[in-house]
Amino acid sequence: MRRAGYSDLLTRLSYHRWVNVPARIVVFLACLVLAVSAAAQEGEPEEPQTYKEKYEQQQKKAKKPIEYPWFVGGAVGFAFGSETSYAEFSPVFGYRISQKFQLGGSLTFRYRKDKRFEPDLSTTDFGGSIVGRYFVFDPIFLQAEVERLNWEYVARTEDGYITVDSTYTGLYAGFGFVQQAGPRAAMYMSFLWDFAYDSDEPSPNTHPWLIRIGFGFKF
Repeated sequence: MRRAGYSDLLTRLSYHRWVNVPARIVVFLACLVLAVSAAAQEGEPEEPQTYKEKYEQQQKKAKKPIEYPWFVGGAVGFAFGSETSYAEFSPVFGYRISQKFQLGGSLTFRYRKDKRFEPDLSTTDFGGSIVGRYFVFDPIFLQAEVERLNWEYVARTEDGYITVDSTYTGLYAGFGFVQQAGPRAAMYMSFLWDFAYDSDEPSPNTHPWLIRIGFGFKF
């Protein structure tokens, strides 16, 4: 025997005298709601039926290869005046280990010349650092850095002023952000605090906080 549908049920009920008009309207609305609900369920996309399938989908998404994992960049600075001159070159290179974390290294070269002394005094700094960045969410990241620097500073003696060679290990931490300048290029700015800074000791930094601005290219 054929199973009665919503329309057959409504037709049969409409021929019974004991079914009044309001009751027919109620039956009609009920059949309409059931039909719409069934159609909506048929149109909904199928979801993974088990937790295992959901977990496997998440793992596949997490293991998606990173596009352009390598990056290079750095910062260049110059300042020339009648009394002092300054030049800095700091290349950066690194690798993006995951979507959230990247690890890299940096080289530093600085040159200063001060004509306010007689004779003129010049100092040179060079060294390297290891930098780690964790992206909380694009474009904001947290940064930690360890720097080892051979540097020179000016010291006063009984005979005048001389340059002194020294070494410095900086421990920096802070945050920053990246501004995309194209599919592979970006500008970045970081705000760092030097936890090794001591105002009573010679330091290549004039204060414990630093602001760094640079650029990078992915490949």
